[in-house]
Amino acid sequence: MKLPFEIGDHSIGLPWASDDSQPIRVMLIDDDKDEASLTRSLLAHVKDIRYELDWVGSFEEGVDSIARDEHDAFLIDHNLGKRTGIELVRGAREAGSLAALIMLTGQRDRATDIAAMDAGATDFLMKGRTDAALLDRTLRYAITQAAMLAALDRSRAQMAGLEELGRILVEEGPTPTTIEHIVDLIVERFGLHQIAIYLADGDLLRLAGQHGYGEPLTTLSRVDSSIERVTRAGQPIFVPSMVEPGASGTGNVVASELSVPLLVAGELVGLMNVASFVTAPIGEEDHSAIRLVADRLTAALAVVRERTITEERLMKAQEELRGGNHPPLPDGITDDQTSAYLRPFLEPLVEVAIAGARMHPERKVGLLLVAWDGDEAAAGALLASQ
Repeated sequence: MKLPFEIGDHSIGLPWASDDSQPIRVMLIDDDKDEASLTRSLLAHVKDIRYELDWVGSFEEGVDSIARDEHDAFLIDHNLGKRTGIELVRGAREAGSLAALIMLTGQRDRATDIAAMDAGATDFLMKGRTDAALLDRTLRYAITQAAMLAALDRSRAQMAGLEELGRILVEEGPTPTTIEHIVDLIVERFGLHQIAIYLADGDLLRLAGQHGYGEPLTTLSRVDSSIERVTRAGQPIFVPSMVEPGASGTGNVVASELSVPLLVAGELVGLMNVASFVTAPIGEEDHSAIRLVADRLTAALAVVRERTITEERLMKAQEELRGGNHPPLPDGITDDQTSAYLRPFLEPLVEVAIAGARMHPERKVGLLLVAWDGDEAAAGALLASQ
């Protein structure tokens, strides 16, 4: 089932709201072939919306059809030989299907209706008492409900992915292994299957991780006009459509490629590209999630950049101390109680303070440590005159 979210559109895309001429595909699962002819006749009387009905006549075929998820809605008869439609609905939900599943019952049976809803049916209809208008209304309601549930499920998956991504970056930093893990998370949790992450290396941007590109560019020039345009914009922009070569040679038309600059203090430290095909455009929620991923990755890169600058200053101080015949400085903090997140900030501060004390023995060194909730801390090294 397609859910085309468009950038700037705050509503869920529904089949009948589209400008294209694609029909709404409905699958009837019923062991009575005559029901297919009757249902097709009812749908033909619906105005303004074009339905296309397919039919399978067994429980097993119904299971396969729902698993393929090629239809916008499923009409499921309660009696399917030795099995029931309720069993089919329950099995589909347990397998993770979010499709619009509508139960068909032969008589007014409140117990059956309740059992169908408990199993996960989106709605139910009575055979023999359904006209074209009621069938149309029920289908549209069920498809809308399914679309809302799918959007909610996608949002939850993305939030879980963002939480895991943030945890990995805090614990491990933006290492090559972490970048590959981030790409896998985006594919798995966000449903985006064409992504490339580049990190700055001098005058170049080098590919750090990718998925879905047949022949990805391993390096990009920072002075390339398109890269400069993204850098100047300081925010995600779409690049023109292109054709991605396919195995068949015909290629897939890429609707757009979202390029997200990773900027630290105005300097480009990386680039994240996410491409979308015409059949699966990047939607509004995808756009927001990509921005959040980029923000978290940029923050991690900023920490690494700041630590590199601090280490360079520290090395310079060490060289000056060694020139004065001072003993080498300690390797740094090894306290196991110091969190991995704080250690990169704390070590340089302490070492710089020690270096200052050796250069000015008349002064005392004090370390001020402020902590709250046992989880976060801020530290500062103070040099005070005696």
